[in-house]
Amino acid sequence: MKKGQSVITLTFKDSGDTYVFGSLSAIYAMFGKKELDITYASLRNAVSTYIEKNNVDEQQDHSQVIYDTKKSLFVLRRAPLLLADKTAKTQCSGDNSTIQ
Repeated sequence: MKKGQSVITLTFKDSGDTYVFGSLSAIYAMFGKKELDITYASLRNAVSTYIEKNNVDEQQDHSQVIYDTKKSLFVLRRAPLLLADKTAKTQCSGDNSTIQ
């Protein structure tokens, strides 16, 4: 597997509704301060602070929380988009077919 761009999931705490975005700015193309209860600039700063304070290693191969507070209406997670390496042949389990 190789890593592509990371994705950000936004999950609302009250409803559990989850949305997937490519960036923080994309979140604000769909939701605004009214729905999120935080401005874009404040969220950007809060995410940076949260990552630093909680020693989040953004190079990991799994999803990690990048923003969550007691007062926030939502949780943000970042995960790398994992891609098949097209240069390597991958054997499918269960049959003898090969993906190229």
